[in-house]
Order: sequence, then structure tokens, then C-alpha cells
Amino acid sequence: MRLTSLDFLRAMGAIFIVVSHSHGLIRKRFEALGYNDHFWQVEQGYTKIFGAMGVDLFLVLSGFFAFYTTWNKSNNGLDFIKKRVIRIYPTWWFALFCVICLSLVPGSSANYSAYQIFNSILLNPIYIDGDIKPILEIGWTLHYIVFYYAVIALLMLFNISSLKILSLLTVLFIFLSLIGLLIDFKTPILAVITNPRTLSFALGGWLAFFVITKKEGLAWIPAYTYITLSLLLAFISAFVFIDAWRLNMPTLISRSSIAVLIIALFVFHPRLKNIRYGKFFKVIGEASYSIYLFHMFPLMVLSGLWKRGILLPPSSISPVITWAVIIALGVVGGVVAHYIFEKPVFNLLKNKLITKSLNNKDVTKAI
Repeated sequence: MRLTSLDFLRAMGAIFIVVSHSHGLIRKRFEALGYNDHFWQVEQGYTKIFGAMGVDLFLVLSGFFAFYTTWNKSNNGLDFIKKRVIRIYPTWWFALFCVICLSLVPGSSANYSAYQIFNSILLNPIYIDGDIKPILEIGWTLHYIVFYYAVIALLMLFNISSLKILSLLTVLFIFLSLIGLLIDFKTPILAVITNPRTLSFALGGWLAFFVITKKEGLAWIPAYTYITLSLLLAFISAFVFIDAWRLNMPTLISRSSIAVLIIALFVFHPRLKNIRYGKFFKVIGEASYSIYLFHMFPLMVLSGLWKRGILLPPSSISPVITWAVIIALGVVGGVVAHYIFEKPVFNLLKNKLITKSLNNKDVTKAI
């Protein structure tokens, strides 16, 4: 049975990220906007939590979908990677094209080298301004996702069961994470593959395993709801109110734990997993990848305009309304990109490049 909660979870992950970055835009331009309240000037735990939950939902769900949509199906490594490539790269390239075009606008402070552009096109990790990221910074998570899919595709070549693939992948990621804790790699690709963030994908894969196999004794009982909600409250409170926890604790514990608990609640709870969440969340969920990549473009345009004193909201309008409008613009921008580019291009490439005899519907859930 299809889990209707999956579109809702993808939608919420995308919206959380837009909420966080929209607040970031206001923080960047609070002087031009005339917002004097501390809330609009400094990032706090209670605003950063949205971005943290959004990103980690994105990562854990990517791990979940990779196994949930392919479990013990007749996929080989080449077919798997082809599906993920046409899901990720064309839309990513379009986003890069847009950001490069914006950098050419007179007055833009962005200046990208051919080296930075080339490696961003490939999603090859490099340092830019001291951080490992592509020229479109939001794409940093794709470094991890591409590595994750490449490992799965490689393991598929051995023609082993999905459970063995998931088990080997988990052992590999634990091993690499331990190496990363012992050695502070400066080479970008090594820093990425030894980052404990990779375990977020493994956690998503194991959630998919338990959903699919429905092992005896895993039936959801009311006590599980109370335990899950209590743990969620504890982890979210620690992230919001304890700076040392938020800043120093490994992200696998401080952030991925929240995403895993949220997903577990919505894929196992007998009511939450099959509620009809409505067309709004279905559309946002299907467009979540485009929202993730393209929501920043309306925000970048607004940032440039506000820097020049153009289209500033009237002082009579509450900052909360301004925040809500920015969020709406970011989400709408992503949905528009999904319908004018991602969806038609993906369908075209899927029909041309993916073997007709295979079940192709799963690739739409690659991220």
C-alpha cells in the first residue's frame, strides 16, 4: 500500500528549508527593512531548527526512497544510477545556469571561476570560500547524495539482495565515519565520504526495510507514539535551547535523530501513514527537489532589490507577514521550476534512456 505520508514529509522538508532561508534573508537585510527586534537580526536555535529539520529530512528520505522504491526488484547498478542521474543532474544544471546568469547582472558581487563552475556541474566536491560546496551553495547536500547512490549502484553489480546491500552499505559508512573522526581530511572528496552525515542515508534505508518487511512484533502500539513524541520533544528542545548541543554535538545525533523520529512516526503510525493530506502537500512533495534548488532565486532577487532600497515592504506591515510572503515566493518559485523544467525534462529523459521493461515509476521518488 502506498504511504500517502511520504509526499507530506517531502513537502514539509522543503517548506522547512524555505522557512529557514527566508528568515536568513531578513537577517541579512534587517537594517534596510528597519527591523529592530533581536529575532530578525540574529539566528537563534528556534529559527535554525527549521533548516536543520528540512535538510536532514531531505537526507534521510533520500536514503529511505532509494531502498523503498527498489527493494528486491530486478534493478541492476547501471539502471539504478541512470535513473538517479536523470533525476538529479538536469535540474541541477538548470539551477546552475540560472545562478551563473544572475552573476552576470551588473552590480552582482558573484564571480565564479571556470574551475568552480566545472566542478559544480559534476557535483565534484571542492573548496569555495573555505567551505566544501558548489557555486550554488544549497547543492552541498548533493555531494553526499551522489556518493550514496554511487555506492548502492556499485553494490548492485554483485547481484545480491537489497538487505545485503543495505547491510554492507551501513558497515561501510560506519567504517568511513570512524576514519573521519580519527583523521581530519582536507581533501574535499575524502572529507565528504568520511563525514558521519552519510549514516543519515543508512538510517533512512533501515526505516524502509522495516516498513517493507513488516517483521513480527513491529506493530505500532500507542506506547510507541508517546515514546516517539517524547524523544522528539527532548531532541528538539536540546537543539533549540542548548547551544553546546546544537553547535558541538555530531549532526547524526543532534539533527538526524529528529528527522528519523519524524519519518518513523509518519510511516509507521497506522493513521498518519495513510491520511489524505490533500493536493497542496502532494504538489509540494512532488516539487520538493525543485523547491530545494530554486527557492533561493526569488530570495536572491529580493536581497538585491532591498539592498538598493527597492520594493521594501511598508513599515506598517508586520515583519511576520513579510516573512510569510518570502516563504510563499520561495515555494512558488520552486513549484514553477518543477512544472516548466524538472517534470517535462525528466519525463523526456526517462522515456528515452530507461529500459521500457523496467518499472520506472520509482525514479520519481529518487530524492
